[in-house]
Amino acid sequence: MFSTVRSLLSRPLAEDFSWRYQAWLSMQAGLYVLFFLTAFNVGEPGRWAQLPAHMLFAAGCALSSWLANMVMPRLLPGWYDEDRWTVGRHVLHILVVLLFVAAGNQAILSVLHLSMPSFLQMYAMVTVVGFVPVFVGVMLAERRRLKRNLAHAQQLNAQLNQLHKPEPTALSPTQPTLPKGILLTGESGKERLSLLPNQLIYVESVGNYVEVHWLNFMFPQKTVLRSTLKDVEAALSEHPQCFRCHRAFIVNLRAVSHTTGNARGYQLTMSGSNREIPVSRNYIAAFDARMSQLV
Repeated sequence: MFSTVRSLLSRPLAEDFSWRYQAWLSMQAGLYVLFFLTAFNVGEPGRWAQLPAHMLFAAGCALSSWLANMVMPRLLPGWYDEDRWTVGRHVLHILVVLLFVAAGNQAILSVLHLSMPSFLQMYAMVTVVGFVPVFVGVMLAERRRLKRNLAHAQQLNAQLNQLHKPEPTALSPTQPTLPKGILLTGESGKERLSLLPNQLIYVESVGNYVEVHWLNFMFPQKTVLRSTLKDVEAALSEHPQCFRCHRAFIVNLRAVSHTTGNARGYQLTMSGSNREIPVSRNYIAAFDARMSQLV
């Protein structure tokens, strides 16, 4: 059982911490609280007189949860790294959000001069009411994303098979044309790397440098240049097979050997490398469009 729970908590998960999306979720949370408080008091005398207080608690819940979802990812950017976000991390995040909500409830009770339970009692009540629906909602969304991305990954693998098929040779002899080369340079201009497009595997941003992984004949090689991924992307702009799929990676789509899907997006396995490269959620639509363009 422990291994099952551990496997569940380590499953990859996607989450959007943009203010717009979190504002929408916070509004939903506030409406849920308003509905719960109103339904809980059905049959109680004077329940409509309590509606303004219920609305205040609902607004407080929405504001508290929105603040938690805005503040925490900016205080702990390493912990909230999109590429390492899992079910377990999201469970802890939900508990932190509920901590903010409990603090907001205590503040509202204090302003209204109403009797207050202890903070631990308030946190326990908020957790009992809020944790299960939030967690179930997250898991259902995770299942939908996983199913969708697995199906898309299968389609991409079929496209990759087409992309890797050798082009038919012309019946009449023609003069072969060499593809336009790639020239990558460092900031100083002294570091230079000249490649043919099909030699490039992928480029990774590491601090103030980029690591260019390429094929020297049939052997993988790595060249480090002092440059930025933005400059490399500009140098590769005339080569549609080169695509930025992540804030730290540019890949040669013709060098992708296999694609797998998870709840975050896609994972690309590159030819000539054992490295799995993620396709970030924000790049998925553009990635699909570029693959369709190349096939």
